[in-house]
Amino acid sequence: FDLGEKLELIDGRVFRYGQFNAAVGAGLVVSQDVSATSVTEIDGKATAAAIGATEVILTDSGTLGSATADQYAGGYLHITDDAGEGHQYRIKSNTAASSNAVTFTLYDGLVVAVTTDTDVAITGGLYCKLVSATGATDYIASGVTPIAFTSGYYGWVQTGGIATVLADGTITVGQTLMLSDGTAGAVERFDGTDVAESHPIVGYATFAPDSTGYVGVALQLP
Repeated sequence: FDLGEKLELIDGRVFRYGQFNAAVGAGLVVSQDVSATSVTEIDGKATAAAIGATEVILTDSGTLGSATADQYAGGYLHITDDAGEGHQYRIKSNTAASSNAVTFTLYDGLVVAVTTDTDVAITGGLYCKLVSATGATDYIASGVTPIAFTSGYYGWVQTGGIATVLADGTITVGQTLMLSDGTAGAVERFDGTDVAESHPIVGYATFAPDSTGYVGVALQLP
């Protein structure tokens, strides 16, 4: 299956196909390994490329100097400022870094030419290099593991319907649940005062669990 491929069952449960970058137990929220899949905005590091081009070269020692082949495959190249700004392209593949330069091959050609002034960023594929999600670093919730996974393995993570997820703290039925900031892969109640930027909403509790057990969750994930 392609990473991110969707499977929907007759009872409303939805799954996406993913690849794991670490061993993860059952019933845990997972995220892409942000440090391995994403690139914070880099300014003026592109080689000029014309409209229709399907390759973009970025040269930057600070973020791309150690890039490996296809590290960013399945992710998204965002044009964030200057020539081509506002456009987004899905990454088909990338070369390993050579003299800090990485060539990105895109699924679609450029709509607007990029120049040496163009600023870019990369969001990794939501279902690539999955690890237990945390409220501090790997916080883009991608799904919940229905079984345990071994590092390097592939399989389905649940994104919709009723799931079983590790609970952190006191939770009551019907509460909105967000990614825990204290226990990797767990959910905790959202009380309206937490910092939403690092605590994405995961779903709603279907019953009140033990504070260190697992809770039923009506998932609300991509």
